[in-house]
Amino acid sequence: MTGAAGRSGFATGFRRVRIGVLLCVFVFTSAWGAHRVWHRHVRSEWDRPVQVGVVLLSPRGEVDPEPWIAGVAVLSARLDTEMARWRGPGGSAFDVTLVGPVRWSGTLPFSPVSGSPLDRARHAFAVWRTLRDVDRAAEGTVGGFDVRILLHCDDAPGTPEGFAEGSGALNGEVGFVRGSCRGDLSLPLQAIGHELLHIVGASDKYDDGGHARAPEGLADPGRVPPYPQVHAEWMVGEVPLGPGRGRLPESLEELRVGEATAREIGWIR
Repeated sequence: MTGAAGRSGFATGFRRVRIGVLLCVFVFTSAWGAHRVWHRHVRSEWDRPVQVGVVLLSPRGEVDPEPWIAGVAVLSARLDTEMARWRGPGGSAFDVTLVGPVRWSGTLPFSPVSGSPLDRARHAFAVWRTLRDVDRAAEGTVGGFDVRILLHCDDAPGTPEGFAEGSGALNGEVGFVRGSCRGDLSLPLQAIGHELLHIVGASDKYDDGGHARAPEGLADPGRVPPYPQVHAEWMVGEVPLGPGRGRLPESLEELRVGEATAREIGWIR
């Protein structure tokens, strides 16, 4: 009886410890989730600029930062202008700071392999590990921002100038861009703006062929006749010339935040 009672007491104690650990995990994850939701809510009010760190990553660290410093300033000014079109003058949308170049030769985890919970968990871990490694390489200068955009310079021999691709989680805190970091920076800067808008709540507005969906994918859906458009909706990245066709913007001046996007990110109430 003594042995049975001891085993029963041990099992009861172990069960209590396990329940206590699970409760602690639940409380921690709930608090962390609530903090992120509140942080995103505050961010969507646009009472202050979203603090953005654009981290310039280069395998050899040989990128000239000066054109990028000027480029992110132009990008920030364009987004301020677009916010003023919808909210009126005053205030800034994003306060963008360039970090780097940082010598780093890893691979950016653009997206999970699939939408399964396991693959999404693996991708979240890969994102965390990438941020940790980049922050170490940058000697701790990557933290402290509301949003971080990691820009991986791909200027290997034979790589064309002026290309970019990106990925950013809707309502997230980090975005990834891979592109050319020499010559014309217009497309990489457009991609950074696109991912920033994703992060603050904007959705893509192009079809499977990469062309604007009407009317939400048109920067000026009320234009008569509707085509050709003069500007590209930022969440499309193409100036529509007709249904199912368009051209790449030649500069940031040709990009606009359309009404549907402005509503998604809280510039229109």
